[in-house]
Amino acid sequence: MPANASRSPSKSGGRGNESAARRRAYQQSESLSFGDGSPRWFDANFYIQVEHCGGIAQQSFAAFSVRLEEELYQKKAQALKEDLDSFFEGCIEVVLVEVPTLYALEVRVMREKHHPRHGSAVFGEEACAQGAKTLFSKVACKKWPKADELYVQLQEFTRIPVSFRVLCTELPPGVGATPITAEGAAGDPLFPLENLIFKVIHSTGTEHRCSTDGEGRATQVLFPAKFSLVCEEGSYYDRLDPGEIEVPSLFRPLQFVLVAKMKKVCSFEVVDHLDRPYRNFPLRLTRRKQSLGSVPLELLTKGHGRVKGRLGVGRHIASYGGTEDSSSLPVEPLSHDLEVLDIDAHQSFRICVKRCRFLCEITLRTRFHEPARGCPFFVRSGRKRLQKPLASGITSSKGVASVELPPGKLVFFLEPEGTSPYVPLQFEMQVGEMGQYEPKNYQVETKSVNVNLSLITPYGEPAPNCEFELRACFQEDGTAPEAGLSFCSDEQGQVLVALELLEPFVFSVKPSSDGSEYMPQDISFLTDRQALTIVVVRSLLGRISEDNVVFVVDASGSMQAYLEDVKSAVNLALMQQFHKTGRCFNILAFTDYQVEFHGDLVDATPKNVEAAMRFCQQVQAGGISNLAAALRLAFSYKSAEAIYLITDGESEVKEELLTQVQVQYLSHPLRPKLHTVGINCVPGGAKNRGLQRLAQLTSGRFRAPCLEQDAGEGLPPGVSKGEKVKGLDLLDNHFATTNQDTRDLLPRGGRGRGKDVDLADDRSATTDEEDSSPGDADSEVGWPGVESMFRIVGFRASGG
Repeated sequence: MPANASRSPSKSGGRGNESAARRRAYQQSESLSFGDGSPRWFDANFYIQVEHCGGIAQQSFAAFSVRLEEELYQKKAQALKEDLDSFFEGCIEVVLVEVPTLYALEVRVMREKHHPRHGSAVFGEEACAQGAKTLFSKVACKKWPKADELYVQLQEFTRIPVSFRVLCTELPPGVGATPITAEGAAGDPLFPLENLIFKVIHSTGTEHRCSTDGEGRATQVLFPAKFSLVCEEGSYYDRLDPGEIEVPSLFRPLQFVLVAKMKKVCSFEVVDHLDRPYRNFPLRLTRRKQSLGSVPLELLTKGHGRVKGRLGVGRHIASYGGTEDSSSLPVEPLSHDLEVLDIDAHQSFRICVKRCRFLCEITLRTRFHEPARGCPFFVRSGRKRLQKPLASGITSSKGVASVELPPGKLVFFLEPEGTSPYVPLQFEMQVGEMGQYEPKNYQVETKSVNVNLSLITPYGEPAPNCEFELRACFQEDGTAPEAGLSFCSDEQGQVLVALELLEPFVFSVKPSSDGSEYMPQDISFLTDRQALTIVVVRSLLGRISEDNVVFVVDASGSMQAYLEDVKSAVNLALMQQFHKTGRCFNILAFTDYQVEFHGDLVDATPKNVEAAMRFCQQVQAGGISNLAAALRLAFSYKSAEAIYLITDGESEVKEELLTQVQVQYLSHPLRPKLHTVGINCVPGGAKNRGLQRLAQLTSGRFRAPCLEQDAGEGLPPGVSKGEKVKGLDLLDNHFATTNQDTRDLLPRGGRGRGKDVDLADDRSATTDEEDSSPGDADSEVGWPGVESMFRIVGFRASGG
């Protein structure tokens, strides 16, 4: 038994739980059966007995052929002994025994008490009777033994449980453990090492992998032989002491205490022959005396040419660790000896290499200063493409071609893929003996191709008939950009334009003097592909074709986020499409009551347009929406040719409302179309479908513009959520009427339009009594032609 092996755990002071754990581990080991499971094998030494025929030839009657057979069997037995001694490394004794049986060659495992040195040899049937394990018998199988088969049988029969206790004097960073206090212990405290993976390696290369538990224990089943103990690569630990164990030919559980030695932290600085730091140098560190299972340490230096790593104590060889073939190595062959000492002080090593290639970094950009990223490139010694490249690679995301090249005159080839926006190119470059190189920057051309522009709305629908302009951001000669080119999308929102890839352009939808289907916008873009999607936003109202129009604006609380945009859109439509055109208009704002700009449609004179814009300015959002009452009032204007309803669709469109609109439309003399504008009404949603049905009843159009909602914009000061807010600041109680008044409204077609009256005239305000007088209905005297008159129809909140 080895000196450092014991049958029972070592004593430890004051650690009862540890002793209990040891006892349990030992009992578990003893529960494993030995040999063939018979109790006779436990705690018994054993040996291998090779029996071969011999001594028969000495008898007088033996024939010459028998003597030859004996010599053959002796040679076979001797060769088998040598093979077994080599495999088990002398840990199992192999004994040759001559037996007086012709053609006998048998292999048995025998207990040590039957060894020939204790008296006469025990063999044959007597050995079997004494409990020997017969592994091979030529008499029985009629063939010669095979060493490999015997190795397997012996490993299986001679299984011995081995337990390891791994301790250490230094723990990895961030790991804590309670030291073990042993009787008579001196020196540094020892800690149990948890989760250490190590290998138990036989001389044939067979590995057994072990992992320690929380007490630093690991178990394995071995056979009699010598084994090397090696820490797994990547571990903080370098070696185990002892580094080799011997398992004897004894059927008894074994225990070994191992001490793990931590690797030493070392710094490495790699410089070239010009004394410049060598960054990204692949440094390989290999033990001079390689042991089974050891793997070289691979490191990569940083920008300053330095790197840190842990190495085991001993001599190592530093070499170049790249995967290139010998003809493309950037340095001359390197073999630098260094020794790591078993000391606590930090150890540093300086390694000098001689470059035969130098790092060159060429920045490739387009004339628009865009990096040529992701392009394959090659460097050759000449312009012939059939030559083997000296180096190759792919440009980085910043357009940098980083490559190590030998001194001389070389040719750089940029060979982008077919789908790449870059044009292939080649240029000469010069690398000097001291590592200097030219050029450091180079301009890459890009392709000019037909690019398909797909214009869509924010909802993903095609944007047909969108007029826009494309303008280059700058000229190559530095002069001011030229005027843009005008285009218009087709019915599918598609346009095919010729562009230079990666050239910056500005996509502009210009404002129109007579109303536009799409809102003005400028988008800067560049593209590296032949298809591009651009989102354009529909304007709120688009082009208005009718001459007599009523704008019905939802001013309920849910419109708070959009109301300023709505007011701007109505004002813009009045200025661009109505001002000084002879057309007529009116504006109706509604919540749970309605506010009219005027009692009827008015001419689009400058004064009326200005008054209407002031009216819009004073509209505020709040309260709920009574859409039915608002449309009932809008259809009461007998000269109206179209009604533009602007809402967010929060008012549910029920069958009752659809029936009301259909009746009013059919009973109106001019059959005005109801055009609905649903702000942020997503296609396919209930709001979208409801407003579409309203428009379809009157052959009108439905628009669904997308406006960005300002979530941070709250209600007006002093107004709490859910409170009804009047549409205009100047409103007072006497301007309001009831729903009954709304139903009883008389036709307004006879009322005068087109007369300019001062906004401050007191006659512009009427009380509910004046409004309901019989003479008002048909008399222009009762309804002065005041273009700036505001009128509220509906009911106000109680208490207002």
